[in-house]
Amino acid sequence: ETKLALDVGAGIGRVTKEVLSPVFQTVDLVEGNPRFLEAAPGFLGEQARHLGQTFQSGLREFVPAKASYDAVWAQWVLMYLTDHDTVMFLRRCAEGLRPGGMVFIKENVVQQRDHRNLVVDKEDNSVTRSPRLMRYLFKEAGFRIALEQDPQDWPADMMPVKMFALVPC
Repeated sequence: ETKLALDVGAGIGRVTKEVLSPVFQTVDLVEGNPRFLEAAPGFLGEQARHLGQTFQSGLREFVPAKASYDAVWAQWVLMYLTDHDTVMFLRRCAEGLRPGGMVFIKENVVQQRDHRNLVVDKEDNSVTRSPRLMRYLFKEAGFRIALEQDPQDWPADMMPVKMFALVPC
């Protein structure tokens, strides 16, 4: 179904505006920065009619309402969580999904020729994981990968990105 989606690490709502609100009746936002949440309705413009609840929270603390969401979208935000926190967050997301619901992940990944599982960026306190490590974390969280793909026409000089569609096991 396409009734309710959750945009986590939503910022001002770019993903909500361009990806989720054209598909879902209502989109809830989770964002740690209150200024971003305050700016979201203005940024969304006409798409603000799809805006549901907003939650000012980090992902380490956030607990989605049980069996509420048809989709959870996490884009360029898991990089700020430890592996343990990522698994715990995804487990909570699984509890928040309605039957048939999915979690969508879009993250930078370590280049294939780089054999490390994890690259730490000390400037912004983020991590970039290998696709192998991402798959392991998804499995640990109780998900299977329904679809994994690279974005089309991604510039070769930019850090690679992977997109995953996950379903609870």
